[in-house]
Amino acid sequence: MFDFTDRILAKQPMNTCRALIVSLLVLGGSLAVVGQQAGGGLLIRNGRLVDGTGGPSRAADVRIEGDAIVEVGPSLSPRTGERVIDATGRVVAPGFIDMHSHADGGLAESPDAATQLRQGITTTLVGQDGGGELPVADLADRVGRVKPAINLATSVGHGTVRRLVMGEDFRRAATPAEIETMKALVERGMKDGAVGLSSGLEYDPGFYATTDELAALATSIRPYGGFYSSHVRDEENEYLAAWKEAIDVGRRAGVAVEISHMKLASKPVWGRAKEGLAMLDAARREGLTVMGDWYPYPYWQSAMYVLIPDREFENVEKWRVGLDEIGGAGNVRITNYRADPSWNGKTLAELAATQNIDPPSLIVSMVKAEGPAIGIIGTSMDEADMKAILAHPQVLICSDGQLSGRHPRGYGAFPRVLARYVREQQAISLEEAIAKMTSRSAAMLGLADRGVVAAGKKADVVIFDAATIADRGTPQEPAQAPVGLDTVIVNGQVVLDRGEVTGARPGRALRRTGARPR
Repeated sequence: MFDFTDRILAKQPMNTCRALIVSLLVLGGSLAVVGQQAGGGLLIRNGRLVDGTGGPSRAADVRIEGDAIVEVGPSLSPRTGERVIDATGRVVAPGFIDMHSHADGGLAESPDAATQLRQGITTTLVGQDGGGELPVADLADRVGRVKPAINLATSVGHGTVRRLVMGEDFRRAATPAEIETMKALVERGMKDGAVGLSSGLEYDPGFYATTDELAALATSIRPYGGFYSSHVRDEENEYLAAWKEAIDVGRRAGVAVEISHMKLASKPVWGRAKEGLAMLDAARREGLTVMGDWYPYPYWQSAMYVLIPDREFENVEKWRVGLDEIGGAGNVRITNYRADPSWNGKTLAELAATQNIDPPSLIVSMVKAEGPAIGIIGTSMDEADMKAILAHPQVLICSDGQLSGRHPRGYGAFPRVLARYVREQQAISLEEAIAKMTSRSAAMLGLADRGVVAAGKKADVVIFDAATIADRGTPQEPAQAPVGLDTVIVNGQVVLDRGEVTGARPGRALRRTGARPR
């Protein structure tokens, strides 16, 4: 598809090209479920089963044939030719579902998805923050070619659709005709197998979209049971208004909502998580489905320009306020500064000291050299807020991570939840954490055949030691593998065996198979 569009773009005026591509996407094909099935059988014995439902753990064995779980019960006897996995002293759980991921990037180069397997992720939702590829059917094609070790589902990216329809003239409200074209593209994506619509309203081009536009596009996902997920307009001082807008989109379109990587990332709103969570409770009482997802780190990764919401990039005082509200220049670590890559990995405070300049002025000079999209990691969340968000029953788990990258969330988010927030701080129970990571996430995605260890479900399973599982990555050294999780099964095939990646690649492109939750 993209080779073809490149040839078009080389020969045609941009407006003509855009119209041709939009037409092709609207008329595009459907998503096929691809992947290979396992041969032989597996029996997991002597484990402590946390089945994903939220119910208490119990002693149970699990039998797998092909790509499905066929039997769960006490003291199952091995059959001839069946491989037995001894899970004595360990937890057996459904494979973890990452509700906000960027693991599709680099999949062709790293199809074994080792960083995902080592933290127990078996299914990942991509197409996030308004991004993602079009046509959506290309994801299935790519999964079929690459044959990754993990399953992937995708949302339609509002930003991708908006830029395709509006081109570089996106710094304005869309016209009614443009909205209708965008709606057709979103519907095409849903027909091709997407699970919903995502937006990234801190970023271009979504920054300029109105609530009316978003609600109109979200109506296109309603007939398909899809949900609207949003990286909201402001994750800092105005987070309440931003969460309200996301809920309003769902209310007006009649669709479920998921607020992406929920956080209160500035000092003026620290300690106010309960106000936002009360909005989720009120929406539930109203009959709306409003969920959130969350990752277990006090630091985030984004672009420098999110520090000042009004985009006055040469205003030193605006940068001064932005830095103060996240705790100072020592809380900003540069991850991607192409003008001088030797600066990557250093904090803004360290760089300012070496350059003998105050940090806000240094930012202005950096932006002039490269533009405002300089990659950073900011440390600006309050632990009490983080635990309050995690504990809310409508909040699911995500990594917001990549297959590789500068943030440790791509390497250890799920083990960190189980180590820091379950075992050490006891913020939630093990059973509740697993339910958030599995059955509740599967319900939101409409994956009726995953997320629970039960007969008839697909065989996505993880085995870990609850006493030792832990992440090890830091902002300085993010790419350290977690410990305590040694076995992962995807679609009935062992992809991580005693801590080693096996090379099996049974992942599939997934599409909604059940109704969305109420």
